[in-house]
Amino acid sequence: MKEGARTTLATTLAGEFMLAVYLDGQGRVPSYRTGLDFGLSGAMLMELALDGCIDTVDGHLVAARAARAARAAQPRDRVLGEVLARIQSSRRPRTASQWVRILSAGAHKRLAAGLITDGLLVRRPRRLPLPTDSARRYDVLCGERRGAVVRSPRSGADDRSVALTALATACAVTSGDQDGGECEAAVRSLGPACAEILAAVAACVWPVALCSWA
Repeated sequence: MKEGARTTLATTLAGEFMLAVYLDGQGRVPSYRTGLDFGLSGAMLMELALDGCIDTVDGHLVAARAARAARAAQPRDRVLGEVLARIQSSRRPRTASQWVRILSAGAHKRLAAGLITDGLLVRRPRRLPLPTDSARRYDVLCGERRGAVVRSPRSGADDRSVALTALATACAVTSGDQDGGECEAAVRSLGPACAEILAAVAACVWPVALCSWA
């Protein structure tokens, strides 16, 4: 039971995005102006969409009927369960873009805490010679796991790797070897909810990227 719990977050899309995209090669949390926090919130929403827990209705993200009707449809991960509960209890419907922005606040802290509990990361308190005064840094305790996740976007082997690639592309952190047409077709295959979430992530990231280039 304990061992199973240690691998839960590491195998979620948000956990994989944190390991493969969000943290840099030295385990540092990047500047908030990169917009990658939107990628984390998008990953959580896409996980719920891929699992059939949320859907899109009239441009809004809502809990799917199966998730409302059966407890068995609830996410196995605690953080994802909290996200779904917020969507279910929202007093008014919100668009994918609104949820991406709302859930991005503090997302990296919650996910990092889960990965530390899972035994994937350990916090290293250290001041770094960066333009900012300090930055969080983590040591990745399972290099093999991170290596597998980093290679996953290039494989395109399943919906999860396609989603991870698409999220990295939306956050403008992929290399130039991605075929745009193939990527768009793969994203459409994930379903309308995932497509809306990805479009929302890209729309949220773009203004931040413009500010960082200025």
